[in-house]
Amino acid sequence: MQSSRPWRVVGIHHRMPTATLTTLRHAVLLAALAVFLAPGIMPPPQARAQSEQTASDTGHSAAPSRPAPAYRSAPRPTSSPAHPRSGDADNTGVLVIATLDWPPYVERYLPHGGYAVQVIRAALASAGLAARFEFMPWSRAVAQMQAGRVSAIAPEYRTTEREADCDFSAPFPGGPLVLLATEGNARRWGDLRDLAGLRIGVVRGYVHTDAFDAATFLRKEPANDELANLRKLMAGRIDAMAADRNTVQFLLRRELSGHSVNVAEFQPPLGERDLHVCFSRARPDHADLRAAFDKGLAAVRAAGLVEALHREMLTLAGGKNTTR
Repeated sequence: MQSSRPWRVVGIHHRMPTATLTTLRHAVLLAALAVFLAPGIMPPPQARAQSEQTASDTGHSAAPSRPAPAYRSAPRPTSSPAHPRSGDADNTGVLVIATLDWPPYVERYLPHGGYAVQVIRAALASAGLAARFEFMPWSRAVAQMQAGRVSAIAPEYRTTEREADCDFSAPFPGGPLVLLATEGNARRWGDLRDLAGLRIGVVRGYVHTDAFDAATFLRKEPANDELANLRKLMAGRIDAMAADRNTVQFLLRRELSGHSVNVAEFQPPLGERDLHVCFSRARPDHADLRAAFDKGLAAVRAAGLVEALHREMLTLAGGKNTTR
């Protein structure tokens, strides 16, 4: 997913024009990113098996095994996501961030872990920090964050529900959060009460919007992931599902390309959602980490890297370029 962008600085004189100096700074920043992207994030098979067993033990069914996508990065060793160490950052000084498989934003099979991992690594590298990403079911990641067992979870939507636990970073671009139904069954809505009575698939542990999450009159049926909800939708087991548009487009192309049932969006969307790193308020260093990350994120945004990575993610998803 990440394209190669070689940078070369030639003939640097003692007095450089401002534009040349800015280009040099951007080149140094991207070089730092390359260093921090080098560590792999794909756990070995035994770690994946342990993670799947843990998910089963905690009440979350592991996804059925399937051949890995052809474009995945080669497996590289990392700590098992099933047992994050207490007191992270770990004893190497590397922040431990809990995450999930949520393509095209983040997935252990995507090159370098995907768009969100690359943005977060780049921002931390700019601040002189590094991170190790550990994959696990999202509800378990949230529990680990709330207990302070990991430094942060990411990527996350900012909602009032999470504010008590999360010291939210500055935002970086995400995508539209939409409601979907099978083609011919989508509708226009003006108030959430217009959706009352529908069986709406959601993912266990996800937040959406404050209004949607607070709407106890809605019939929300949890599943382990968006792919499970898409299959339930196509089988008529739910009437609608809430999901990120880019994620749905990606899964329809990769996992369900031969399926005969089409999906359509309710109008309007639930909202355009930015992404954040949620630093655990249970940890005493959360404010310092958030401030360092925000400073680094501002630097990589100014260098144009966030926008470039977001465009690549949208291309992978097959969606429109809506980078803000």
